[in-house]
Amino acid sequence: MIVNRRNLLPVDVVFHPDWWHVHYGLDFGPPFHFDPQERVESERLMRQALFDRFGDLGLGEADAQPRPVVGPVHLAIGFVVQAMLGCQVRFSAHAAPWVLCAELNDEQIWALEIPDLESAPMMRQTIALMDALEQESGYLEGDIPWDGVQNIALDLRGQQLFFDYYDRPEMVHHLFDVIARTIYLVADYVRGRTGTTSISLNRIVASIDPGLNLHSNCSVQMISKATYEEFLLPYECWLAERLQPYGIHHCGDNLEHVVEAYARVPGLVYVDVGWGSDVAACRNALPNAFFSLRLNPARLRSQTPGQVRADVERLLDGAGPLDKVALCCIAMDSGTPDENVRALFEAAASHRRQRT
Repeated sequence: MIVNRRNLLPVDVVFHPDWWHVHYGLDFGPPFHFDPQERVESERLMRQALFDRFGDLGLGEADAQPRPVVGPVHLAIGFVVQAMLGCQVRFSAHAAPWVLCAELNDEQIWALEIPDLESAPMMRQTIALMDALEQESGYLEGDIPWDGVQNIALDLRGQQLFFDYYDRPEMVHHLFDVIARTIYLVADYVRGRTGTTSISLNRIVASIDPGLNLHSNCSVQMISKATYEEFLLPYECWLAERLQPYGIHHCGDNLEHVVEAYARVPGLVYVDVGWGSDVAACRNALPNAFFSLRLNPARLRSQTPGQVRADVERLLDGAGPLDKVALCCIAMDSGTPDENVRALFEAAASHRRQRT
């Protein structure tokens, strides 16, 4: 159980690559992800820019210095595991890398094997980046998102996966087994080099327990609880047993529909609660888990500051003790008003004062 008494109700935000490109000219092509000098300077600029713009809110770093930060810890984007298993990745100057669906056929799915880390091109580039940064600085920090079993399966198979649950269940289990074992290899390797695996998925992790390992269940909202329990829960449990402390990233708007199944995951201490979920019902099912409550970035973009504050209060009303709660908003684009970002932090500060 995570108890965060020293930093009650932490708040963090992550901006979309579009925001960084429009406001600061950052280019998110391959050099941003794999060139050591570009990686270090881009990340340093991001920390400095956040401080210059929102330093009074506790964001960024004054007089930011170069640091050997592996992975896009200010973006929350992942693509390496998908690339290792056969997906092509398209890079853009102003957007996150786009994983192209491989649409593997039955024969290709059955032929999938756990790749060798050293020979998979995208992971080899990542390892080379780590080696160069560590040689220069003597240590590493940060990490890369390792995504989640069904998310990756959809990138490999496409929408056919939803038919496979009924028509080819044995093939689905083979696919999920390969994905889960590949995820573990990547996460364990990165953890061994940097000490963390999931700050790049949600920066809140750095505020509460940097050692947390978050499994991404973005697409679980698309299936029933029964399907999750039959096909995904066994692999979730397998990963949780090996990646402690363990958390689940559920950005969908229906966490309450699957939360009782999540409660069966061994050692689950943290859950990202997607906007639109019934927070009180989720808290009732997981009374001891730490909740990171997610606001909707599209909604925050178009609201007034007063409406942002009202959303924060609505989320916190059913969330339980403040030492088990955080707030975040991920992937805000260039149209997001600064005053709305400030309203989020101000509402949290106000709530914190009232409850302590």
